[in-house]
Amino acid sequence: MRIKKIYLKFYSILLIILMLCTNVNAQQSKDNLVQKAEEEILKSNYTGALPILNEAIAKNPENHLSYFLRGFAKKELGDQIGAYADFTTTINLHPGFSKAYYFRSIQKIDFKDYYSALTDLNKAISYNVTNSDYYVARGYLYNILKDTTNALHDYNTAIFLYGENSNAYLNKSLLELDMKQYDKAFENINKAISISPYYMTAFIIRAYIELSKKDSIAAKNDYEFVITKDSTQILAYYNLALVYHGQKNFEKALANYNKVVSLNPFHAECFYNRAALFAEKERYVEAIEDYNHVISLNPVNIYAYFNRAIVKQYISDFTGAVADLSKVIELYPKFLKAYVLRSNVNIQLKNYKAAEADKNTANYLSKATKDSLSFFSSDSAYLMPLLDFRSEYQALDTNQGHVQFKTINVMQKHYYSLIPDNESRSYSSYNEQIEVLNRNKAIYLKLRIDNKDSKLSYENIAESKTLLDSLSSKQPKMKESNLLWDAILDGMLKNYGEALKSASKIPDSTDFGYLSSFLKANFYLKIGEQEENTEFNSPFIENKVNTGINKNYQLAIEALSASINANSKFTYSYYNRAYAKTLINDISGAIIDYSSCIYFDKNFTDAYYNRGLLYVLSGDIESACKDFSKAGELGVSEAYSLLYRYCK
Repeated sequence: MRIKKIYLKFYSILLIILMLCTNVNAQQSKDNLVQKAEEEILKSNYTGALPILNEAIAKNPENHLSYFLRGFAKKELGDQIGAYADFTTTINLHPGFSKAYYFRSIQKIDFKDYYSALTDLNKAISYNVTNSDYYVARGYLYNILKDTTNALHDYNTAIFLYGENSNAYLNKSLLELDMKQYDKAFENINKAISISPYYMTAFIIRAYIELSKKDSIAAKNDYEFVITKDSTQILAYYNLALVYHGQKNFEKALANYNKVVSLNPFHAECFYNRAALFAEKERYVEAIEDYNHVISLNPVNIYAYFNRAIVKQYISDFTGAVADLSKVIELYPKFLKAYVLRSNVNIQLKNYKAAEADKNTANYLSKATKDSLSFFSSDSAYLMPLLDFRSEYQALDTNQGHVQFKTINVMQKHYYSLIPDNESRSYSSYNEQIEVLNRNKAIYLKLRIDNKDSKLSYENIAESKTLLDSLSSKQPKMKESNLLWDAILDGMLKNYGEALKSASKIPDSTDFGYLSSFLKANFYLKIGEQEENTEFNSPFIENKVNTGINKNYQLAIEALSASINANSKFTYSYYNRAYAKTLINDISGAIIDYSSCIYFDKNFTDAYYNRGLLYVLSGDIESACKDFSKAGELGVSEAYSLLYRYCK
């Protein structure tokens, strides 16, 4: 077992602060919406800027600045797909807008489309030859492409154009570090710090240089300085843990590893190294738990299986060790050490024939490849996923996106709720279809459809029901609407049995038929959830006991199908049927229904979000990312956490 060596990859171009479009194109007049969006972006309120920019685009779809700002906001939120699309639209509308090429190149670098990114950077520079940041970005790209000479030239050009460009000094320092020119690297990183004394990433890089120069005390001081200034700097805690781990300071290493996983529960590499620490201290159960975390994040990581097998050997779980080693060999049949270890474990199990077979294979591999792992380049497309440490929500590469929301909640079903008569409801597509019910009423409440609970008290609702009961007999022409209102009020009072009776009295053939079926379905869903004593909060529920399909969910699906038959354009019935189908694990059926919502309403935000979740469950990450991008654009802020987790 080993500590995975410190690996630092720095995207300096992601840290460049947006220059207001006023500075880029002073001649471009801006309306109030664009100005307001800029103000929100400067406050890092990217989710707040998006709806403003959507409105600006709707009013003036030819204004390239609106798309550019929206692309920038999406980029900062981690929506690479959406950002790329908006920067491309900006370029189509204004082919000479250099910053759009520049920021689109950032997205292309993230997609590993390096040569196309280089084309965009060359375009950006051709339109603005004096922008220092463009040369920093191109120098970084040249470095990726192993063109050290051009990379260094671009960094020097950036410094010549703007001597206070701390990113240029920082990247030049990293290039010199790769070249093992430690003194030059140290000089340039200090220059970056002198220009930007609150640039925490520069201190982290300086600490890494200090470690390369064998100055662990100075490195620890820099890491601790960063932590005092920003207690959320994961990379500082992580590298500090590695330093203490290497020095055999168990308590301090563990404390820092623990801090990392508390900030980022998806940091696979930290779990991997903490497992090694536990194993060294003979805390084998905890070591296995951490290797389990690594494997859950990356089920094909052969190092995690291999080391878990070693730990299982220590606790005499030889059968489990063989299973792990067999998985390693299945994933990478040329892993010599796996055969050697499995041979030894098989001897412990008295499986001598299997042990001999593994020994022979190991001997063959030893002669054929010398060292079966190091023989292959670490850049191998085959090996990379097997050795990778996926660290979702991980900020190892500095500030990779401003993830402002980190919740994963399915958007709930839409149901009837009530507001006072004098309160204006927020617009929602197709709510105009229920206005007939709001006009035909005997009570001073209005109906709306959304996924928010009513703010009315039970006392207000009960008073309205009493009034409705006293007036219903006097309004024979409003019998059907009053029955529907009676069902709604009983449902709000959780009298679901009575509510179902009232709704069932309304014939499907009437104008209110599709609404009564929709309402009945919601009552069935509520009853089903009460029976299970749970609200459906997430499709990512593990170890849920399978007790068969709840009959109320099936009744809800049938009622929603009746609603759709009566009114095929009523999107909320498709949405709730998709929700109900998810409850009974009909994922493909749910995806079809969410797609129907979107077909009838291109801006049904919750449908994009929930369909994205289901695409994740079904393994279609590409489609999921497109849906999360659209949901985020339309205002579902939680989508950006999922984009950051699944779509990097």
